[in-house]
Amino acid sequence: MKACVTSWAIVMLLAAVAVSPVETAPPPPPARQRTELQRSIRAPDTLPPPVGEEMRVQARDLDAVLGDENVVLLDVREPWELEEFGTREGYINIPLGELEDRLDELPKDKTILTA
Repeated sequence: MKACVTSWAIVMLLAAVAVSPVETAPPPPPARQRTELQRSIRAPDTLPPPVGEEMRVQARDLDAVLGDENVVLLDVREPWELEEFGTREGYINIPLGELEDRLDELPKDKTILTA
């Protein structure tokens, strides 16, 4: 009889656990539903004017330019943008709003291509 009572108690305990609510953290929202604060783009107050067309690399030439060992890609997008849209292998990520304070992280002996 004792084995029956013990088995019944285990069954009741498992049933109670199965129906009791379990608190879990909600999953993070999909990238497209991030809040405005999470999707903000930080930029310094003063930016130089954009470079002229003669200094820009065309999309069709990008692989060839990045194939040069003397060229490094500096991706100035925010981390959430990299997560959402991806980036290139071997890039350096310094968000635009942090760039002035982190210039020492960039190689001095390479051409820097900015995206």
